[in-house]
Amino acid sequence: MQHKKKFKIGLALGSGGAKGLAHIGVIKVLEKNNIPIDFIAGSSIGALVGAYYAIYKDVGKLEKVALSTNWRTALLLLDPSLSGGFVKGTKVEDLIKEWFNGYSFDDLKIPLTIVATDLISGQEVDMANGDLVKAVRASLSVPLIFKPVKRNGYLLADGGLSNPLPDDVARQMGADIVIAVNLDNKFFDNDLDENILSIPKTGVRALNIIRYHFARNCSRSGDIIIEPKVEEVGLVGWNKFFNGQESKEIIKAGEEVAIKALPQIKNLVSNN
Repeated sequence: MQHKKKFKIGLALGSGGAKGLAHIGVIKVLEKNNIPIDFIAGSSIGALVGAYYAIYKDVGKLEKVALSTNWRTALLLLDPSLSGGFVKGTKVEDLIKEWFNGYSFDDLKIPLTIVATDLISGQEVDMANGDLVKAVRASLSVPLIFKPVKRNGYLLADGGLSNPLPDDVARQMGADIVIAVNLDNKFFDNDLDENILSIPKTGVRALNIIRYHFARNCSRSGDIIIEPKVEEVGLVGWNKFFNGQESKEIIKAGEEVAIKALPQIKNLVSNN
């Protein structure tokens, strides 16, 4: 008697600052509907959310942490370095260490690959071993804000610079089916008033356009692309990450779009 092969499912969590809270909503729906997650690939905020879930495999615990952290914790992120005017990131690392409770890549309940970018070569760097906290901190290091991380001869910064939607990484890990969550999906609502344009507004708009097209072009291997509809929160939007009510709304946006995608996900899983 032949047994049907169990197909492996990979989850790719994209970059997008505080919009990454929508990843939690997506995971809630997958977990509730018994959709297994066999591999996780995360870039930037996707690396943080993905790592936390890979450690505990408990989306309730993940959501509780996201909603219970108050604005005072956000102030701890403001840790200016004396060199270059960057945020040094020591307090960010301390916060991640507290959340991860000593776990390493070897302790994870779900295999995880974290994406960062080498500022020296400009190349993508995928990390699946070594210091888990440093890897996440590197992937979160938005240029011009956080000081980059030195690791294994690389100078690492935000994973979103090289691969904002790492569905190809999830595929390379061994996933037969890849569900990708794209956060850079909604920037053009014809809401731009050309009469009140400023240099900062124009610059942010241009950056969002780049992010939008880059994420689209990076979607190489996703079988299902989930795109939460979240209002733009700025370059990083950490203030919204630490705002309880807005955090709930962003998580809910992830749930809503994942529920809509469920029939397609279940159909794909059942036919493989």
